[in-house]
Amino acid sequence: MSRDLSRRRAFTLVELLVVLGILAVLGAILFPVFARARESAHKTACVAQLSQLYKAAKMYIDDNDRTLVPARTEAVGSGTRGVTWCVLLQPYLHNSQVLICPSDPEPAASADSLCLPHSYGINYLLSFNNRWGTYPFVARMSTVSRVSDTVLFFELKDEVAEMGASFYTHRLSRVSCRHNQKGNFGFLDGHIKTLGMADLGSVRSWDPFTG
Repeated sequence: MSRDLSRRRAFTLVELLVVLGILAVLGAILFPVFARARESAHKTACVAQLSQLYKAAKMYIDDNDRTLVPARTEAVGSGTRGVTWCVLLQPYLHNSQVLICPSDPEPAASADSLCLPHSYGINYLLSFNNRWGTYPFVARMSTVSRVSDTVLFFELKDEVAEMGASFYTHRLSRVSCRHNQKGNFGFLDGHIKTLGMADLGSVRSWDPFTG
């Protein structure tokens, strides 16, 4: 009698295959949903980090006669090309992890510089550097128009070991849209937007000195 019951309770091979097939279908449906949900959480964390970067940049501006943080400045006797904005903002951030987007697998530091691994770049048209290069330049807030339309920080591509980009030189080649084909951008007035490449193709988003 017990032997007959055990036989009736056991799964047949066909039943097991049906169950495995159902699980495979559910997995195929749910895995993309989970991936999108995870990326959405990463995007939200990234927005929060860009907001912290802006607050740190704002404190730097207030402490430096309304002058923006330079992309890179000289470091006398350091033997490098200078100190990048990532390091210059650390006294206001107190946290190097804020520089790294959760969706960036390999954040890089700028080459030949005192720098930290970072996922974000600075807009060179506002702040190339203040003591290095052929065209040293850092804007003051009083000279900048259209602050609400101008990008200050943007998401930098993984493979780019630089401090930022210039729209005129690089266009959007260094910009990353790592959050479901969109990226987060911090504007000069402090607001953060999640946008696609097509939304950032105008020079007006990068150059506040144009008409």
